[in-house]
Amino acid sequence: MQLIEVLSTIEDYRSPLGRRHSLQNIIIMSILGVMSGKSGFRELARFMKNNEVELRQLLKLRHKVPSHVTLTTVFKELDFSKFNESFNSWANQYVKLQEQELLSIDGKAIASTTTNSHNSYQNFVSLISIFASKRGLVVGCQKIENAKASEIPTVKELIEKLDIENCIFTLDALHCQKKQ
Repeated sequence: MQLIEVLSTIEDYRSPLGRRHSLQNIIIMSILGVMSGKSGFRELARFMKNNEVELRQLLKLRHKVPSHVTLTTVFKELDFSKFNESFNSWANQYVKLQEQELLSIDGKAIASTTTNSHNSYQNFVSLISIFASKRGLVVGCQKIENAKASEIPTVKELIEKLDIENCIFTLDALHCQKKQ
């Protein structure tokens, strides 16, 4: 199954009134922008504007490419767990892990997601990813908020969900705890 087909299974939460672009087209254009080294909604919107002719032709867009305001609104309300589930199922069809394959697992805080930054109980969003090092491919990923979950059980859950066995994992020292 192609990525655009998998993304079309994510329900578009937006009202059909005034909607100019499908959710999967917005996500695909954003992925292309990120793959081209762009980050941030303004940069992604500039990438789309600079490549508008090609994107309109490729995705059969009837309207101009979305603005940074549209991107911000869409991604702010996007159900990440459904997107993540779709991505992981798509990635799993292309990445067949071999026995004893080396997998790196790490969590990284996502910039600008901190709340209560002046409080010792601050919350931020992290993305935990499993990376097939030799192939340079992400096998799967999972979002956590540090105030609601811990990286340790989330990593275990992700490994189980992706049904990964007989591989070699590299992880941070955080995962070297007796009770875990």
